[in-house]
Amino acid sequence: MRRPAVLLVALAFCLLAAGSVAPLAPTPVEPASAQAHWNEYEPDDELGLGADDELTDEELEAVVERSMVRVEEVRDVEFDERPPVTVVTREEFREEYAGMGVDPTEEQAAFENARLQALFLVGGDEDAADVQAENLDASVAGFYSSATGEIVLVSEGEQARVNEITLAHELFHAYQDDEWGIAEYDRTTQDGSGADLGLIEGDAVYVETLYAERCEADWECVIPEGAEPGADEGDGPEQPANVGLLVLEFFPYDAGPAFIEHVHEQGGWDAVDALYDEPPATAEQVIDPDAYPDEEPREVTIEDSHSGDWERIEPEGGPDHDRMGMAAITTMFANPLYDSGGQDWVLPADDWFAYEGTEPPAYGAFDYGSEYATGWDGDRLHAYADGDELGYVWTLAWEGPEDAETFAGGFDDLIEYWGGERAEDDTYVVDDGGYEGAYHVSVEDDTVTITHAPDVDSLAEVSADAEPGTDEGAPETDEDAEPDADEDDAGSEELPGFGVGAALAALAIAVALLVRRR
Repeated sequence: MRRPAVLLVALAFCLLAAGSVAPLAPTPVEPASAQAHWNEYEPDDELGLGADDELTDEELEAVVERSMVRVEEVRDVEFDERPPVTVVTREEFREEYAGMGVDPTEEQAAFENARLQALFLVGGDEDAADVQAENLDASVAGFYSSATGEIVLVSEGEQARVNEITLAHELFHAYQDDEWGIAEYDRTTQDGSGADLGLIEGDAVYVETLYAERCEADWECVIPEGAEPGADEGDGPEQPANVGLLVLEFFPYDAGPAFIEHVHEQGGWDAVDALYDEPPATAEQVIDPDAYPDEEPREVTIEDSHSGDWERIEPEGGPDHDRMGMAAITTMFANPLYDSGGQDWVLPADDWFAYEGTEPPAYGAFDYGSEYATGWDGDRLHAYADGDELGYVWTLAWEGPEDAETFAGGFDDLIEYWGGERAEDDTYVVDDGGYEGAYHVSVEDDTVTITHAPDVDSLAEVSADAEPGTDEGAPETDEDAEPDADEDDAGSEELPGFGVGAALAALAIAVALLVRRR
């Protein structure tokens, strides 16, 4: 499920869907004048305000209007009107906007649980909506509501302080909505949503980055201590409840601005503006700008063959399926690195982190186009339920058999990390740890199909094609073989390209980067 794009936050987008969520309607303090004259300011005007002080309504109005002029300068745009802006503390945000208004129906919640379980991001003993709400409540720095045209900034600590960089990000969202009507973009699948947000959030982060560079170089900016780039977190946002889910949500904020930068360098702001008429269709097109706009995904189909008491989950208002895409697949394989605190991995740290040293870049810090996602050509997931029990069929298409084998081999390592053992060549069983149940893996030419059910006996009821012992299954990888003593010792001491200490430091920096961008 997906919700409409009524909320654009300074990092996370909510994945819960259309039709079930009433738009948030905060009641901000209106600026002193109904029609602001922000063009009376110049970008280099100084206001002489303390960054760590709570602003009066008049001071907030001045900061907002000067920031609008600065956004106009760095992005070569012109605002038609000034959106109302409210600043609240983290505690006030939790009280007034807890969970960002998410209230899914029973079917929508079940579908969301199934698809995030398929990515090994939210366990069967958790509720996806609750986990997403916890992530949002802990670390959102601000949001723009396209339903009300309002901006809410969230401040850490007891005082409601303004971070001008976050303000610039949200002001540009207001411009995007006024100019292009961003609430109308695709939210029906994980991949489509990530692609559109790669444009929407990517453009906003790119603007934010250009803005921050001017703050560092020659502008006086209102940025609370500890919120400037490179600063210690101090009184900053809390750690997210689920880092793996945050990594998935972070995709458009990390790969998106790199995509925008590429387009801007090739054709200027006119070329970037033209993207809104033809947004990227897949995460792949955001990850690899050369794939835009011609690399369209293959139309993957699944013939439902469930039986017994199993029923297809088809939430009213849709969607009744998902397409995960390259970014979600990579996140699935990167998550063990976070889950283990850098002590174990499927996707090695030096294949995931796209930078060296201790200072992450403003964006492009992660490689969402991993070896396990390379060659992706399309996918489709159907979810099923038998009472409270969930199952799914996820078929992935690849450009060739070699790509399919690479993914299947990676999945073999992944299921082993989460406690899976082979019951048959094509079937795994996980007994505990949050992802309990049976998993059937079928590799056929350039496609891989994963079927999940609560137990081995239920696999063929979820899908008639998932009878255990009828397929070759995933290829065995080196990790399936018993390592010799030297290899085992070496593996316990360091990650590829990273000592354990360095890997943990990189993870800590990465999590701080993820949280800060909210």
